[in-house]
Amino acid sequence: MNKHILFVIDHQLNPGKYTQEQLEDNSKAAWAAYRTAALTAADAAYATTYWLNEYFIESGENKQDYIDKLEAQS
Repeated sequence: MNKHILFVIDHQLNPGKYTQEQLEDNSKAAWAAYRTAALTAADAAYATTYWLNEYFIESGENKQDYIDKLEAQS
């Protein structure tokens, strides 16, 4: 499993769990890892959803597996 994707989904399921610094660090690491251009703040919400969908399309992984893993940790 991709740790950056897991982090993003965990953040979506549990808003407020991570500090702004943790969110920024994960974002920087994920963008660097996947060589994706930085986005403006106005595009962030759309881009996160788009990026996640693209990841699952390209990787063939199942998003529900990530959600199940996070729910099992709760």
